[in-house]
Amino acid sequence: MTTKTQSGVEERKSLTAEKSGNGTRKNIKSLHSLLETGLKDIYSAEKQLVNALPEIARAVDNEDLEEAVTFHLEQTKKHVARLEKIFDRLHITKTDSEKCPAMEGLIQEGRKTIAEFERGPVRDSALIIGAQKIEHYEIAAYGSLCELADVLGENKIHDILGRTLDEEEDTDADLTEIAKDVNDEAYELTESQH
Repeated sequence: MTTKTQSGVEERKSLTAEKSGNGTRKNIKSLHSLLETGLKDIYSAEKQLVNALPEIARAVDNEDLEEAVTFHLEQTKKHVARLEKIFDRLHITKTDSEKCPAMEGLIQEGRKTIAEFERGPVRDSALIIGAQKIEHYEIAAYGSLCELADVLGENKIHDILGRTLDEEEDTDADLTEIAKDVNDEAYELTESQH
């Protein structure tokens, strides 16, 4: 196995090559490359979310939920700006060509919910479930990226990502609180229809 050790940005771009069992060469990325890939993925996810959240806000019935979604839209715009600062700091070229497939699927699931349920507490309950799936994806991504930044000694990057991680966790907790009332309303509505 050959490893090229270079400084800073160049090390992030270096790859090691290893023979795999079938004799073909397989690229093994460095931790810096892994961090860069993860940052690009969550950047795509956040940008997709900025486009999708207004649609979700218009589709909800509960005022508290609409307010939470609208507030999170503003936070998400800040998350995008933070990631762009990290890209500048790490000399990463940001691209819009790659899409985060996980977020794409979660957003599509939300659109399906909007189409399948009529406006009201049952749809709101379903949208909260979808929103919490999104939050959990983001929490996992930011948590992992924080740890990578920490291991790589990127303390400033770790702190920036940590702020976003805290906000994602707060949003998830807020959605859980809102769900208590929304689910009660949905249950009462469902029971009254039987």
